[in-house]
Amino acid sequence: MKKSLLSILLVLSLTACSSSVVEDESKTSEPVKIGVLLPLSGGASAYGEEMMMVLNHQNSNLETPAELYFEDSKCEAASAVTGFQKLVDIQGVDAILGGFCSSETLAIEPLLEQNDIVALSATSSSPEIEGKSKNLMTLSYSDNVIAQTMAEDIMESDSIAIISEQNDYNIALKNSLESILGEKIITNETFEKNSTDMRNIIEKVKASNPEVLILNPNVGDTSINLLNQLAESQDFFANVRLVSQETYVADDSRTQAPELAESMTLFAAPNLTSQEVDSFVASLPSTIDTLGVFYSSTASDALENLVRSIQDSRSNGTSVQEELSSNPLSGLASSGKSFDGNNFLQGIKAGKYMIVDGKAVLQ
Repeated sequence: MKKSLLSILLVLSLTACSSSVVEDESKTSEPVKIGVLLPLSGGASAYGEEMMMVLNHQNSNLETPAELYFEDSKCEAASAVTGFQKLVDIQGVDAILGGFCSSETLAIEPLLEQNDIVALSATSSSPEIEGKSKNLMTLSYSDNVIAQTMAEDIMESDSIAIISEQNDYNIALKNSLESILGEKIITNETFEKNSTDMRNIIEKVKASNPEVLILNPNVGDTSINLLNQLAESQDFFANVRLVSQETYVADDSRTQAPELAESMTLFAAPNLTSQEVDSFVASLPSTIDTLGVFYSSTASDALENLVRSIQDSRSNGTSVQEELSSNPLSGLASSGKSFDGNNFLQGIKAGKYMIVDGKAVLQ
């Protein structure tokens, strides 16, 4: 009787172990599902469309491609939250690649831990991201890096004006510049997001007669409108040094005011030069004139590292957050770098460019 009972218990134990192994194997063999938040409409749609192309291309190169689900975040907080909820509640994604704009990323941050999900942005740069949820990380440089590099370049001037758009990215950069430049800023004007007429604040800037004017709009139509309206006072601004950030790196952002934009100084993403990066860019099915090499590379890296972290978490019985935050990353821009307990990837520096003959040239 005892032998019979022991035999039954042994069979039940082996069956349970076998069931557990099958369940674990089934889980590790499930496809990885990545939800992507991108501006696919609105003023930043050109960036989103190019990044979608990059992600689809990189996904096809992965040993085990992920299932990608895209939602239009429109570079707006509310649209990002709506897209996030669809990706999590309906698609059941394993992780979020995004947001794209900092306003999107900051909007979804409070939702991450309550949904037990990680978001990795390839592009968001607002300093406000640092110190947020441990489930939020970004491969971009921080705007504090841009502000510091920009300020060092113009520090000799005692009369600096700033024109900023009212959204998370631009206000964060403006605040960083204020803290560094202090009383050297003689005029500090802002305009509402997606404004079409900035002529009143341009007149205020002209009245202050600055030596340096920092243009700080967001990407898209507002940046084009601002430059065009400054060009209406070409004779005045020809004697003012124009300085800006990532917004005006793309050539099509300056084509309508080429004379004014010539010699503008830009502080933006670092330039990546390596055979691996060149080969990747050459392999893309279409151009990245708007998104650029750096953010195309971080987009590729974000997907590669998210997929690997999800796969490793399944194999190791760990969290995706732990795998992503505690291990060195791979990729084109991120290779060998790590978060070291931060929200921003460490070791990313700014690049300085100047517009020469209509092109942004690394200095």
